[in-house]
Amino acid sequence: MPPASVRAELRHVVLEISDPRHSKWFHDRVLGRLGFRRFVEDPGYLGYTNGPTTLWLIRPSSSRVHRKPPTGDEEVISDHLAFEVPSAEEVQRVQDDLAKQEIYPIFRAAEHPEFRPGYVSATWVDPDQIVLEVYSVPPARKKRAKPKSVRRPAAKSTRRRRP
Repeated sequence: MPPASVRAELRHVVLEISDPRHSKWFHDRVLGRLGFRRFVEDPGYLGYTNGPTTLWLIRPSSSRVHRKPPTGDEEVISDHLAFEVPSAEEVQRVQDDLAKQEIYPIFRAAEHPEFRPGYVSATWVDPDQIVLEVYSVPPARKKRAKPKSVRRPAAKSTRRRRP
């Protein structure tokens, strides 16, 4: 019999970067727009949090990761961070706000019904080719339960029955 499962929540992610100084400008703006704040900075790492989730960007003593930029030919870009926002309009607003800071997406906001109807996303790449996606999906439509037919009791007659 398999062991009982426990519900776990993802609380932090650690990604390798080449130089925190080069990454800071980009991530301060992108993650800042998404509700994260940089809470620690060191020559070897950066830490961002939105409360429940922490993202660590670390320069290791010897590099283990070599990322290539996305080509656009991928059906799904593996090894990326995806941030859900409440609506497609918010995806567009994030894209517009970042463009004002000269941070442009590699894939502009667009609907991707191949993933799910109403799925809208935009995608950016940081200086180390870390891919960050901002997306929204419409809320699932709740099926309306058909009202159960209710049998109403027959109306009482006001006429008296004869014995």
